Amino acid sequence: MLPIHLLFLALSSVSRPTAAAPIQDPLPVPPPPVDSPQGKPVEPNASPTTAQLPELVPGALPANASPDAVALWSKIRASTGSAGAPAPVTSFELRFDGRGWDAQGNNTDFNEGRIRFLSPGFVDSALQKNGRRRIRGPKGDWMLDANGGKFRLSGVEMENDRRELDQIAHLARTFANLIDSRNLRVRALSLMPGAPFPIPAAMKSRADALKWIEVVSPDFALLGSDGKRSQRDVRAWIGVEATNARPSLAVIAEDDKGTLVHETALLVSFDKYKPLDGFQVPYVLVTYAPDFAPSPWTFSSNPRMQLWLADKCTLRATFASKDFEP
Repeated sequence: MLPIHLLFLALSSVSRPTAAAPIQDPLPVPPPPVDSPQGKPVEPNASPTTAQLPELVPGALPANASPDAVALWSKIRASTGSAGAPAPVTSFELRFDGRGWDAQGNNTDFNEGRIRFLSPGFVDSALQKNGRRRIRGPKGDWMLDANGGKFRLSGVEMENDRRELDQIAHLARTFANLIDSRNLRVRALSLMPGAPFPIPAAMKSRADALKWIEVVSPDFALLGSDGKRSQRDVRAWIGVEATNARPSLAVIAEDDKGTLVHETALLVSFDKYKPLDGFQVPYVLVTYAPDFAPSPWTFSSNPRMQLWLADKCTLRATFASKDFEP
């Protein structure tokens, strides 16, 4: 299933919507095929209301998916290894070096970071070796400093830390669901004629050469520290290499009954695939945040975060919930 993708980029740019009404945009209209005339835009299918949603089964595909969409999805599963893996991925530990950029383009490097994950949404992360850790587990959200101090992530002063932990948890959970399709409930599956959003110019030729598929699922939704998850579905637009069907680019965003919640949009690039515990995993991940300055908004041409996975990673970690207590 979807490759490692998405993942984690760890900390990229998805910010959790606040209590205020989220800013929303209509779902993007796919560009027309290159060999088609510029005609009337194809309207996206609006998502059904909660009352209309059928019960979904992990790994099952919608009956109305086209044979071509099912065939490409099957190739993606085969290319990432999930089609023949002996057991689902439910916990992992990823180690990485990384670089992050702020809104002004200033960068910060971090070394020997790690992310530990246990389904459905527990995480333990640190950007630096022996640096401060952010934990989401059965006792809520916590930060542990390098001296052993423990601080509950509550109150206004901890808002940024909670937001970063939201990003990590959301992306880690997305990663688990993408790398192994048996974890993923699929509500809709369809081919796309091209990228659903304007892709930064430096990646346009790359995006144009990919085959694009759209996946709608509730399993990418944010899972909060209270154990409650967003009730919105999430749309993932995945661009895969024509030669091997490995995901190269992906855009994910929450879908509120046919309206895109653009604050949750994230563009991810995957590169340098290597085998890991029976799967094919991209070892270089780059994330791009939405740029709301222009109208209509687009994705920033400058990355938000880049991760280089280290060799000491595993998709078969043996964590228990107590391992995510402060």
